Amino acid sequence: MESKMSAWLFKTGFLEEGAEDDHRQNVIIAILMFTGSVVISVLSLWDLYNGMGPAWVNVTTLLTGLFGGLTYFLLVRQGRNSLPLILGLMIFLHFFWLITGDVGWAGMFWCLVMVPLFFHLLGHSGGGKLVFVLLFPSLWLLFLPTPGALMPPYTPEISMRFVVAYVVLAWISYLVEFVRYQTRVRLKQARDRLDMQSRTDELTGLANRRGFKEYLGQQEKRGDQGRGWYAVIVGDLDDFKAINDRYGHEVGDAVLRQVGATLKGIVRDVDLVARWGGEEFLLLLVDTDRDGALVLAEKILAKIDHSTIRVADLEISVTMSLGVDAQQPGRSLSAALRNADRAMYLAKERGKNQVVAHQPHAERVGAAELGDPA
Repeated sequence: MESKMSAWLFKTGFLEEGAEDDHRQNVIIAILMFTGSVVISVLSLWDLYNGMGPAWVNVTTLLTGLFGGLTYFLLVRQGRNSLPLILGLMIFLHFFWLITGDVGWAGMFWCLVMVPLFFHLLGHSGGGKLVFVLLFPSLWLLFLPTPGALMPPYTPEISMRFVVAYVVLAWISYLVEFVRYQTRVRLKQARDRLDMQSRTDELTGLANRRGFKEYLGQQEKRGDQGRGWYAVIVGDLDDFKAINDRYGHEVGDAVLRQVGATLKGIVRDVDLVARWGGEEFLLLLVDTDRDGALVLAEKILAKIDHSTIRVADLEISVTMSLGVDAQQPGRSLSAALRNADRAMYLAKERGKNQVVAHQPHAERVGAAELGDPA
């Protein structure tokens, strides 16, 4: 029942997306349920003891407070939220107190107290809708003649003052919650930007070492669950220091940016390209075996070797040495990363501008025979 109520609240727009699981809202619900239950129960017992107001009104309020507190306690024990419960109790008490007047018209006061609480629970949008909806039946109860002896004799002046206070309090609560909502949105955007910057290479816009390691950890978990294998390509620009020494670091940075864009344009959207540091790049290929990674590495090699990078009036040619490995059954991605890195250094030793694939048998014959040129 509670999940259906929550789904209805989302569908109708009363509950803002993401609010149900928000820690802040859970804290507010806990405060309202426990504090409200205690206050309502104590006041009802006090009124019963002193004979203030109709006894049946005090008994109903007491039972409502005890029911809410006990039910919420049981829900907390089960690790569940109770937003629909507290909304139902609050709406019930709103009309119950308005109809009965509680003690000396104190029901009106408690109705006004609930207005900002609706906004705290549902946010500026959902709270505004609910308060607006509750206003119309409240007006009907206050101003239209109602049969029976339940309604206290509200004077028109008292009813009008209540409506004005209700609307003003709703408007203030809406503005306060709207400002708080905007502040939370800006803070979240700032945190997201900082998080993205911490995982992104500022120069190339690719993932940096931290971003790659986070992604690597996620993919290792995926691999542990038997959801596919991965291949790793490590590429390093040949003689990049000579470019920096001859043309300057600004030109070198432009070369790195264009090489990064080239790599990003070759791989699929599901693959990850990262700048590992300096002039070294890393590619993680999803659901790719060693042969598929070799084909892509050869394509990268040819693409960079036959491309001319233009920076201002300069035309610069670069080459890249690449190492390839694929995740083996029972082995981690970290092992494949180390093997691809070793294969890349072997490509450097063998003359640069070539692809070397790690051979599993090389681990048995020694690092000097790590692999053969692909």
